[in-house]
Amino acid sequence: MNARPAKMHSCQASVLIIVMWVAFGLVSITLYFAHAMMMDLKAADNRAANFEAEQAIEGAALYVSNVLANRVNMMVVPAAVNFKVQGVKIGDAKFWLIGRDTNDSQLSLQSDTPFWGLVDEAAKVNLNYTASSNFLNLPGMTVNTAAAMYDWQSSNTTPSTDGAKTETYSMVQPPYLCKNAPYETIDELRLVYGLNMDLLYGEDANGNGAVDPNENDGMKLPPFDNQDGILDPGLFEYVTTWSHDSPLGSNGVTRVSVANTGALQQLIRTNFSSLIPYLPPSNTVLLSVMDFYLKAQRAGMTESQFQQVEPYLLNPSLTGLINIDTATATALACVPGIGSNTAPQVLAYRQSNPPLLPSISWLVTALQNNQASLEAAGPYITAFSYQFAADVAAVGHNNRGFRRVRFVFDCSSGTPLIVYRQDLTYLGWPLGKTLYDQLSALKTQ
Repeated sequence: MNARPAKMHSCQASVLIIVMWVAFGLVSITLYFAHAMMMDLKAADNRAANFEAEQAIEGAALYVSNVLANRVNMMVVPAAVNFKVQGVKIGDAKFWLIGRDTNDSQLSLQSDTPFWGLVDEAAKVNLNYTASSNFLNLPGMTVNTAAAMYDWQSSNTTPSTDGAKTETYSMVQPPYLCKNAPYETIDELRLVYGLNMDLLYGEDANGNGAVDPNENDGMKLPPFDNQDGILDPGLFEYVTTWSHDSPLGSNGVTRVSVANTGALQQLIRTNFSSLIPYLPPSNTVLLSVMDFYLKAQRAGMTESQFQQVEPYLLNPSLTGLINIDTATATALACVPGIGSNTAPQVLAYRQSNPPLLPSISWLVTALQNNQASLEAAGPYITAFSYQFAADVAAVGHNNRGFRRVRFVFDCSSGTPLIVYRQDLTYLGWPLGKTLYDQLSALKTQ
């Protein structure tokens, strides 16, 4: 009589176990789908943040274009204090403009926080209009490397002394041809014989002009650095392919080449009659705006009088001029007549005596009125800029999603035009450790 209840208890226990397993399975499935849905939600949130960051990049491009278009003087570099450059909100996203402080470069290269603003392309050395001997004043240069950089853009198929043409490139693996045509972007330097990543990037692995933790840790993480707390940039920091002057001056006024003697005299007689006594003779050959100033100065023209007419004058050659009002000591060292020995002196003078107006006239005093040096520098310098780079970094809502794009704007036609766009997101976080920690804390909250 006790066998039946025992059998019933056994069946009930089996049913209970089965029910428990079914319940456990259902709970597991529910948790699995809940977890999957949460992961999908997070993924969707990240995708939305990425999209917001991308749209913030586009908004930043429109914003910079508007800033450049609405300058009072379209020949002057926009000062970062006159427009928003960091943490600029666009909806739930925000962006930063990573710039360079060319007037106090040593302090900037010791900072772990980027300088904010636009980058003046005329403050750099133009790869297409610089002699190989002047390339030698760039960091890390050797005679062979400088000659190879020059030969890449030279139409001459015969290599220069110590240079490299197609015969050299045909021996590398895989072989390729020397371009024998102007550089279109600075990234072409990757193809030049003898150049490597250390020369191109230096210690600035992410190209932000600031000292990041991995750029001051010796041999622990790439790039390998000397751990001295000072950033040693590579070639990318100092070169450009975009700089060129414009026949349009401030507010669209047409400028005159000093090589056109008739047009120059007509300009002075029509608009600056008080300066007629200082005009060089009609048969004078003028090689640059500086050449005009030196000759007019000997006739009695003052610096302030020259600055009145300077915005209306052009060098015979418009491309590749270096803006001495914004150039670093490294770029100034590549100007003929200045060189590496005198460049620190010129930069120190500019820091102590910042030009009140865009002008090349201060260089006369900075070079102690050395006529030979000033005449040599004249054809390669300017005080005006028409091309600017905007290095834009952005994040989406809750500081998620990250994008970085570099734009180059050309204002030489009077209207800012985007002539170059490069995605730099792959280089990693460029806004410094301090800002990263702040944004991470806010994201967690």
